[in-house]
Amino acid sequence: MRQRLINKAEPEQTLLKGSLLSKNTIVEEEISLQSLLFDTTISKEDWLEGLKSHSKTLTNLLLNDQINEFNDYLSSQFGSPTFQEINVDQLEAKTAPSAKKSGLLNMNYRSALQDLLQTAILIEHSTIPPYLTALYSIKDGKNVLASQIIRSVAVEEMLHMIMVCNVMNAVNIIPSVNKPQNYPTYPMKLPMNVDFFVGLETFSTNSIATFIAIESPSSAFVKAPVYDHIEENRSFLKSSSVQESNHWTLENMKTFIMENVHTIGEYYDVLFFYIVVFQIIAYYKANGKLPQTFEELNTGGIFTGNPAKQIRPEQYYGSGGKLHAVEALSGVIAVFQEIKGQGEGADESIFDVDPSQFEEGMELAHYFRFKEIFHEHYYLDGKYEPFMDENGMMPVTTPPNGKALPVEWSAAYPMKPNPKIADYQSNPPLYAQGKAFNQTYKNLLDAIQAAVEGDAKELEKSIMYMYALKEQAVGLMSQPLDSQYNAGPTFEYPSN
Repeated sequence: MRQRLINKAEPEQTLLKGSLLSKNTIVEEEISLQSLLFDTTISKEDWLEGLKSHSKTLTNLLLNDQINEFNDYLSSQFGSPTFQEINVDQLEAKTAPSAKKSGLLNMNYRSALQDLLQTAILIEHSTIPPYLTALYSIKDGKNVLASQIIRSVAVEEMLHMIMVCNVMNAVNIIPSVNKPQNYPTYPMKLPMNVDFFVGLETFSTNSIATFIAIESPSSAFVKAPVYDHIEENRSFLKSSSVQESNHWTLENMKTFIMENVHTIGEYYDVLFFYIVVFQIIAYYKANGKLPQTFEELNTGGIFTGNPAKQIRPEQYYGSGGKLHAVEALSGVIAVFQEIKGQGEGADESIFDVDPSQFEEGMELAHYFRFKEIFHEHYYLDGKYEPFMDENGMMPVTTPPNGKALPVEWSAAYPMKPNPKIADYQSNPPLYAQGKAFNQTYKNLLDAIQAAVEGDAKELEKSIMYMYALKEQAVGLMSQPLDSQYNAGPTFEYPSN
């Protein structure tokens, strides 16, 4: 069984009015899921509040494998089949023609998911060059332990990118990783509500601090590391005198993300909610009624992709993490659990969903691995009692204070931050080397692209390209660019 992810929003998950999630926990909400999805007369404020509430509730249930509770949630939101059919039919009869054409029932889910999932690919892609740059900048034979940590995270981010491609293929959308518009441009902000920039920098306290910010968990608390060897919902039908409007547009959905999403984990939460919403709509269109159980939602609907295009575990040659194929909603759950667990921890702990790769069988989530480098100590065998509450929880900001992890911060090439190939035009040898590196990186992305389009054997070439990238990057970083900095890889799309 998969481990449960950190409950991101609040210690207790909640259901809506009259619905029981955990013992003696009943929480009232104004807007039902049914109203949120179908009612074109609710205000923008109510729509936004409903989106916040239901995305949190639904995501917490499904990504924590609480299927029975999710079934209760659906039943509480959609009611009996007779009740729901009457209400949806009445709503459709009342909806103005313009709203019918633009509402969620008629929204192009493939176009919306293409945009949202490609953004997820961009988020994952945006982390890979900074991690590789810091890794390659460490001088040979130095900071071996820190290098192992950074390398493991970079490989897992590539795994995440491939798994998002699996999700796209599952809903019959062609992923894209190797086009100019898919390239991050540094320095940049991740496409969320964040206040820091991500860039290409040498290994330093500054670059590691940025990596910590990238991987920050949404939950404020985590288990201190210990290591031992109903009441009916309100009807969503409104008076015909209320002006109708359509809030379900891609622009509004993306605006919600930009204003309310602060971490990568939160982005996947909202993205997952949107995927489930489109699956609910697809089920309704196919069956004329709203779903009552996860089993009804799991297969069919938007999952019309060709299974032959899925990258499967036996075809992935990276180390660390688990690769999940996606052919149904359950596959999306597995992918998002893996991505979120590797980034911020699983089961309310500092540990990853897959403990097989870390020392003595325990692997830390990315956020905590980078904190170990920054603070030059491991988490395991540390003393955390001063930070713990009565439930054994501690703030995620708690620094590791276990055994020492030696770091020699000066043992890295002084690479110019965020270099551009144009910086090397006055130095023909450097310019040629910079172009060669960018072509190799493009070759790596081309191999991934070919694999996710159905030629999985192309993925084998990625190992060869990764070795070549390191050699070419070190060749750049070991050469002075000016009196202060050395050159470095630029990760730009190759020009002719």
